Amino acid sequence: MTTKTPLLSFDEALSHLRGLIHCKVTAEETSLYDAYGRVLAEDIIASCDLPPLDNSAMDGYAIAQEGSEQTSFPVVMEIFAGSIPETPLKAGEAARIFTGAPVPEGADFVVPQEDCSESGAGSQRRVEFSKNYPAGCNIRRKGEDQTNGAPIVKAGTLLRPQEIAAAASIGNAQLKTYRRLKVGLFSTGNELIRPGIVRKDGQIFDANHFLLRGMLASLPVELVDLGILADHRETVETALEAASKECNVILTSGGAGGGDKDFVSAALSKLGKITFWHLAVKPGRPFMVGELPDCVFIGLPGNPVAATVAFAFFARPLIEALAGGEFIEARRQFIAADFEIPDRKTGRREFLRGRRVSEDGILKLTRYHSDGSALLSSLTFADGFIELTESMSSVRKGDLLPFISFDQIGLG
Repeated sequence: MTTKTPLLSFDEALSHLRGLIHCKVTAEETSLYDAYGRVLAEDIIASCDLPPLDNSAMDGYAIAQEGSEQTSFPVVMEIFAGSIPETPLKAGEAARIFTGAPVPEGADFVVPQEDCSESGAGSQRRVEFSKNYPAGCNIRRKGEDQTNGAPIVKAGTLLRPQEIAAAASIGNAQLKTYRRLKVGLFSTGNELIRPGIVRKDGQIFDANHFLLRGMLASLPVELVDLGILADHRETVETALEAASKECNVILTSGGAGGGDKDFVSAALSKLGKITFWHLAVKPGRPFMVGELPDCVFIGLPGNPVAATVAFAFFARPLIEALAGGEFIEARRQFIAADFEIPDRKTGRREFLRGRRVSEDGILKLTRYHSDGSALLSSLTFADGFIELTESMSSVRKGDLLPFISFDQIGLG
């Protein structure tokens, strides 16, 4: 009699994955030009105050009013960005000033040029304004953006344009980042072929390769295309062994189901070890994580939607952590359901394909008409996943449900 394999819950699976976290890549000095999409290996520390001096937030006039009600002032100097005021402003004086220019000592505020009228020329030049301005108005204070010695960006951050810009703003030409994680991607199955090959009866095109390739594109990885593996024990073993010497992570699609022709788990057991598989998740039940020498193995289901769910919620955060980042779960937002499920089987975490719709300015969730794990049409319909937790026995219209946008998981 065969013993039924117990299923791991969604949260138990995440706990197991966190136990596998150890950075698989080393750090290197990287030019700012090449740092986009890398993971920062050490904090970026501000080496100066930004702005370095009080400066004007706009074109206008710096005014030394000093509490008086005076609204007409002689213009005694002009200050441009990149220059330094030669003298302080005295009480009752004004300076023509331009955006980014240092504010002279003595100035109380800057009046926008559109609120001013100027008359005269040379030593008779004057500016007049009619509104009242509080002290410090339109002045960017020294250090208000970044303070000398303070961390600007923390290690483990996936570098976006804004973090690169912050590093550039303090003069850093290079950053210490982790090398890109080398991820080997292959599919398994005698029936699979790549697009561009004439399809014969019984063959199907390998859509999963392009699905996963695209989801990996937003991660700090270098993709190694390992092709399609035939359902042959020695072929699978040889490919896994060779890939483990080249890659930090091996990611497969298919072959994790435990059938007579699913040789991936058998090869993994022989070459390394299986950490777990069989999850209480729908879709995405067959899922494997294992370890080969110096390499982590992730085995996804073969059906496209199941592979997407398994990658999005398990493989993606693990890959980010192995690349030197943090193990971050996708953020949820809660949106009212515009559908009903009167009687749902409990005990599994379920992910429905959903789309946000707006009715009279109110955001609601609608779902795809079918839950089949092989339906790519459900992914093209949706803009995210609707999450149903293990204890939910029904869904009523208006119930607030967790929604994970595709933007969160590399499908946006």
